[in-house]
Amino acid sequence: MKSFTALLFLLALPAQAALPPQYQNRRDLDVMLAFIQQYPRVEAGLNGIDLDAYTVRYEGECIASFIRDVQPKPPGWIGPMDPIVFKSSSCDLDYHY
Repeated sequence: MKSFTALLFLLALPAQAALPPQYQNRRDLDVMLAFIQQYPRVEAGLNGIDLDAYTVRYEGECIASFIRDVQPKPPGWIGPMDPIVFKSSSCDLDYHY
């Protein structure tokens, strides 16, 4: 009976995200690192990565921003957050010769 009560208690808890925060952060960071490696100007001038704001700072004042690529989900779907994708940059990403 105690195990049945414990099972009911666990089922009554609110649903948690399917991907713990450290793994979600790792997925987001991997996207940002791939972006940085894609653009030598960003990589050479890298100043910082902000996982909370989804931004990459480079060459002092330049900021590349990322957003969640929100996809429709079926009702009741529980899973990881949608991936982040590059949105825009306040400066050119490539060198101009």
